[in-house]
Amino acid sequence: MSKASARTIAVGVVALLLLLTWGQAEAQIPAASAEVARVAGQVSVLPKGQRIWAPATVGTRLVEGDQIRALAASSADLNLPDGSTILVAEHTRFAVTKLEYDPQTRDRNAAFYLVAGKVHARISATAVQLARARQSNFTISTPSGVAAVRGTIAVVAHNSRTGETIVFALPSPGQLAEAARVTYVSRNGQQVTIVGGEFTRQSGTGAPSAPTPILNLGPAAQAAILDAGNASTANVPELTGFNVTIIPSSQDVLLVQTATGPRPVVGGPGPVTTTGWTPSGTAGVGRDILANQSQPVCTASSLTTCP
Repeated sequence: MSKASARTIAVGVVALLLLLTWGQAEAQIPAASAEVARVAGQVSVLPKGQRIWAPATVGTRLVEGDQIRALAASSADLNLPDGSTILVAEHTRFAVTKLEYDPQTRDRNAAFYLVAGKVHARISATAVQLARARQSNFTISTPSGVAAVRGTIAVVAHNSRTGETIVFALPSPGQLAEAARVTYVSRNGQQVTIVGGEFTRQSGTGAPSAPTPILNLGPAAQAAILDAGNASTANVPELTGFNVTIIPSSQDVLLVQTATGPRPVVGGPGPVTTTGWTPSGTAGVGRDILANQSQPVCTASSLTTCP
């Protein structure tokens, strides 16, 4: 056998071993499910591969590939296995694209896709600590981009009519603003990182805006961030249609990993707000505290119509 052939075989064996090792590492985190903890109004689920929506009830479990939908004046709360929660607001269609959790190591891979509407995720205190130590993964994607959430409360809204996505980062109770971080990466690879008390918005294929203080919004817009109302996507076709594209979580993970390498962050983290807008409550999805309301810039009640 020639030296070249031996070298080729050796390289192939090494590559195969790496693939096997990677597969074993992936398999160490078992598949998990999200449990519907609260239902208000018309909320339904669409199991993976099905074409008939079924009513959602408390205790319904969502696994990878399942979708949940809340219509007018409706909403639902989801409990995740790591203690985190997600509120699905009205006029929202939301999918679980990856959900893995190891109760022993508490490692987690969680990825979700927001077709249209608004959701807010509250990461549990335990998950926050693990995210710092182990880079635990939690993403919420939209047709416009991916929000990679680390140690914070995140609100993501997507208007399928306008192609606009808005992402808010809110500190958990007692958490420093700089510890709450969300990196948003658009589909064309442009990114911005926001900290607690900031938001970014992106339309179509444009770049995400620089971090903007939530306090720049008027009282009505601030109040709309954490409630279950969401008039902006009422009656959008995506709520009822079946020709909806949901981008695989693997593609979104690759997008985030590629964009958050050595490339510079658009805008960069904004100033830390230590006395700014903060949500209240220690469990579930709570109401908000409107701080420093003397600075209204936007007074529209719809998040997607505030400049």
